[in-house]
Amino acid sequence: MALPIIIPFYKDQVQLDKCVAAIGAQDTPSEPWIYDNNVDNRYYTKAQNLGLKRALKEGLEFAVCGTQDVYMRPDCVTQMLKFMREHPRCAFAGPKQVLAADEDYIIHGGCTIAYPGGRHYYGRKSLGQCNVSAKMPWVNGAIIFCRMEAVIEIGLMDEGMLMIGSDSDWCYTARARNWEVWYVAEAEVIHEAGVSSKPTAAMQPIFTNDMNYWRDKWIGSGLHARLFYEFAPKGTPIQQGSFQIG
Repeated sequence: MALPIIIPFYKDQVQLDKCVAAIGAQDTPSEPWIYDNNVDNRYYTKAQNLGLKRALKEGLEFAVCGTQDVYMRPDCVTQMLKFMREHPRCAFAGPKQVLAADEDYIIHGGCTIAYPGGRHYYGRKSLGQCNVSAKMPWVNGAIIFCRMEAVIEIGLMDEGMLMIGSDSDWCYTARARNWEVWYVAEAEVIHEAGVSSKPTAAMQPIFTNDMNYWRDKWIGSGLHARLFYEFAPKGTPIQQGSFQIG
């Protein structure tokens, strides 16, 4: 059976067409599961959960939570599935993300701090940066490869967060249940700038509410403290990868 790539679709048909074309070009059979948010906007988290529920119902081993502005290299699915099968305790994994406007520039080589805003390791392919797969506290929700066995155990994404924060929250929950989360350097996608990096005035209150919810759920917990100090940047380049409050 083809691997499902769950895509919430909103407004930009050109991006969606490029995303679907990249899915069709995979050297491992893959299928876009598109959830149209243009009429009844479910936002990111609920749309992903609709796809995950379907994947659970169909008894699938893996599923992918993606976005319309991410375009996978032709071997991305093959590389990610290989990694997931070689790491049976990996619940969630994220591939290398390079910037569409400069494909040498890595904008996601794994993630570090999740609050008050998501931060990512970054670098240059030409400098050999972010070229080693590594365990992470979380990976970016623009594209997450999911082991459905782990989803059965830990549950779906928390719909208390509509747009942002549900990715890191999900990964934290997996880590709390002794699952692993990995950045996978061998797989690559091209990522255009999305709504999470450029929130409109209308979206700002949603983003603020999402991160306030995240704060109330995790800040002060032992797991947050451990992951914060374990992965707090120590001389490795990081950048702000999504909305930040304050």
